[in-house]
Amino acid sequence: MQLVPENFHHRKDISWPVGLCMVNFKVIFFNAGGTLIQLRNTTIPILYSKLLSRILESSISSEEVYKAFRKADTWAVSRRKPGAMFTDLDQRKYQNVFYGQLGIFNRKEINRIERKVADLIEMDFILEKGAKELLGTLKPRYKLGLISNWDESLTNILKELGILEYFDSITISWDIGISKPDIEIFRSALEDFPDVKPKESVYVGDDYLTDIIPAQQMNIFPILFDKGPNGMHGRPFQTETKCIRIHELLELPKILNKHSKSPKH
Repeated sequence: MQLVPENFHHRKDISWPVGLCMVNFKVIFFNAGGTLIQLRNTTIPILYSKLLSRILESSISSEEVYKAFRKADTWAVSRRKPGAMFTDLDQRKYQNVFYGQLGIFNRKEINRIERKVADLIEMDFILEKGAKELLGTLKPRYKLGLISNWDESLTNILKELGILEYFDSITISWDIGISKPDIEIFRSALEDFPDVKPKESVYVGDDYLTDIIPAQQMNIFPILFDKGPNGMHGRPFQTETKCIRIHELLELPKILNKHSKSPKH
């Protein structure tokens, strides 16, 4: 899971040249978790707050958990190859940073907590409001793709949620060994559409740093789905970012029409 890192110095922040982006879009890519998929009536920081408070028999707030994830994710993207999949050692280091932020440094205790979390955690995934309606609206006009940092379970989740059939291409970090923010995962997804130029594609994601910036670097038209603290990752509204944004998925067709060379009504 990735939240919003405090520092992200190895990526250049680029503002999309809105006045120069009038093209005919052919492919719309989406992020999964936090964009099309949410957790039912909770967020990841709230979920972990409840679990850790139960395991440790001590109150740990969702704000503390969020800060712990943010610090661990800051470490993750500071690696020499931030898009490389975690090795066992990476996973251990990530856990050390996360639990260290919560004041837990004993590795034996961390292992105990992790085993308990694995036994107890249950994630009830649901579709974001309007997601299926949006995909049905877009499907006749565009090819649809998915680019996500997720494991092998994502395909089954998409099937259970009733949206797997909408996608012409699914690119999952687990399958290719590369995760966002590495632009190679975007490049890999585009290879499924050899006749489409990067500028003829759109990417909709909920994290400015790991979705929007690498999409910009690939010359893909980026749109930020900014759900704020009500989103799966529980992050604050990303108000300081300079990019096109939507707060509801069903706003997307209007944005596509506005920035398309030949708007379709």
